Amino acid sequence: MQKQLTQKDRKKLKGKLWLGALFALIVLAFFYGMYLFILRDAFIKTDNFGAVPLVIFGIFALFFFGVIGYMISLFLKDLNSGVKNCIEGVVEDKQLSINKSTSHSTGTGARSGRSSKTSTQRYYYMTVNGEQHKIEYAMYSKIRVGDTVYFEITPSSKTILSFDIRESAADAAVDPQKIFHKSSYPTSRIRQAPLTQEDREIIHEYYSKQLKRRLTYIALFGLPVVGLLINSLEGILLLIFPIPLILLYQIYKTIRLYFNYEKSTKNGRKELVTTHVIDKLFTTITHNGRQRVKYTLKTTYRNVLIPEEYYQEFNAGDEIIAHKAMNLPVVLGIAKDDYYYPF
Repeated sequence: MQKQLTQKDRKKLKGKLWLGALFALIVLAFFYGMYLFILRDAFIKTDNFGAVPLVIFGIFALFFFGVIGYMISLFLKDLNSGVKNCIEGVVEDKQLSINKSTSHSTGTGARSGRSSKTSTQRYYYMTVNGEQHKIEYAMYSKIRVGDTVYFEITPSSKTILSFDIRESAADAAVDPQKIFHKSSYPTSRIRQAPLTQEDREIIHEYYSKQLKRRLTYIALFGLPVVGLLINSLEGILLLIFPIPLILLYQIYKTIRLYFNYEKSTKNGRKELVTTHVIDKLFTTITHNGRQRVKYTLKTTYRNVLIPEEYYQEFNAGDEIIAHKAMNLPVVLGIAKDDYYYPF
């Protein structure tokens, strides 16, 4: 269904249009400055033989202006059409996409050395009626999988102009009064059961990974400290005092991890926590071309990471029993309707 754009809708689109134009001016000033202060002189000094860098520079400039021009044209097309799409449906899934890129640079002179900088971008999506829509965080944080939502979106730029949650699936099945912090979770909803051999293997795998990570940190922070002590340069430790503190903290965390692991295995028991699913989502994390995906259930007890093959088996409002190791923050599996899903 389509409706005419309101004055409020037009104002929002014009705001985005002006932002796009401002960004285009900033990019134009940047490229012009690069040409004026760097490339032009180099082009003249080489008797026009430095044309290759200039051509590459021009291609990059055209690419950026092409992308910006395309985005601006979409907003103009929406304003000229004067209509918006009105969609109502159930939120079938949510996705958080995290893109990370790390760049390295080498300084010279007094600032010589290698440094790195990591930039992070987050994008939010929801799937309604089988179609994925890019949304802003304000909407992403309010909706849940299973909610019935109504939203208005432009046909070209896919800008969401407004949204409304018509029915919350989780609230209909779960009393909001019963959503607790895990430290104050009612003991009446937690019972115990014996550890199985499979549980012990999962706990040992978790312990091995955490121990390896902690020992790596101890080695990284311990080498400079030990080296200074061996060479009787204790005074320098005052200049790098955060490193000894971090080293002591990592040693403490490693010792604590060991004792908690021992208590978990020797006790031979696990906790069975009855809770409700209030939302679910999957997160894609891309770092310099490498991608990994995390699948999460948000419950009235805590967030639970689950394997991909179980993700579609759970929905908002489901009552589940989380099998959790005692003294360690590791979930061993989830039971639903008398069926157990081991991790």
